[in-house]
Amino acid sequence: MTDWTKVLAIIFDMDGVFVDTEPIVFTVFRRVFDPMGIYLSDDYQFKFIGKPTPKNLQDIERDFGITLDKNAIIQKLKKTYQKVLNETELHPQPGIRGLINWAQKNDRRLGLCTTSPRSDVDAVFEKLNRNDSKYNPDKLFNAVVTGNDVTHKKPHPEPYRKVIERMNAVPDSCVVFEDSLSGIRSAKAAGCTCVGIRRFYNRHIDFFEADEVLSVEDFSELGHKLSG
Repeated sequence: MTDWTKVLAIIFDMDGVFVDTEPIVFTVFRRVFDPMGIYLSDDYQFKFIGKPTPKNLQDIERDFGITLDKNAIIQKLKKTYQKVLNETELHPQPGIRGLINWAQKNDRRLGLCTTSPRSDVDAVFEKLNRNDSKYNPDKLFNAVVTGNDVTHKKPHPEPYRKVIERMNAVPDSCVVFEDSLSGIRSAKAAGCTCVGIRRFYNRHIDFFEADEVLSVEDFSELGHKLSG
C-alpha cells in the first residue's frame, strides 16, 4: 500500500488520468477505419490502452487480415484527432483542480508525464483553457515531459526519470497516477510509487505491478489521503 505521508511530488499521466480523452481516441479510430469497412468497437479498442499507435496498427492488420500504409494512417489519425478534439467538450477529471490546489498549498511538486506528442498536449490544454484559464501546463506543473522529449517511450523508465529530474525530485518521494500497464511499468522502473487508476476501459488489465489500485471517481478523495 502507498505510504501517502512520504509523498512530496505528484505526477499525472495525461490521457485517461488527468483528462478523459480515451473516448476521443476511440472515435478517431472509428472515423478513420469505418470508411474502410472495418468497425473497431470500444471493447476492441480497450486493448489499445497504453500501446503506441504503430503497435495498434499492427494488431489491426493481423486481426482484420489487411495491409496498411501506416505512415499515411498515422497522419490521418493525427488530423482526425484535432478535428474530434475541437468538436468535443473537454474537462479535467473530477477533483483534479482540488487535488492540484491542495498540492500547491502544501508545497508538493506537480508533474505531467505523457508519451503523447507535445502538439497533443498543447491541443488538450488549449481546449481545457476555454473553460478555465488556469490550465496552462507550463505554469500548472513543475515539469512536463511529452513524447517529443524522450528517445524511449513507456514502458521504458526514461519518461518518468526525465520528469523526476526536471522536477528536481527523488523517485521514492513521487507518486504516479497511471491507467495503463505500460505506464505503471515505466513509473515503477524509474523508482516511483505508482497508483493504477481503474476505469471502465481498462477493467481487463491486471494492475498487479502497481503499488495500489484505486477506482477514483473524484480525485479530491486523494487529497484526503495525502493530508492524512
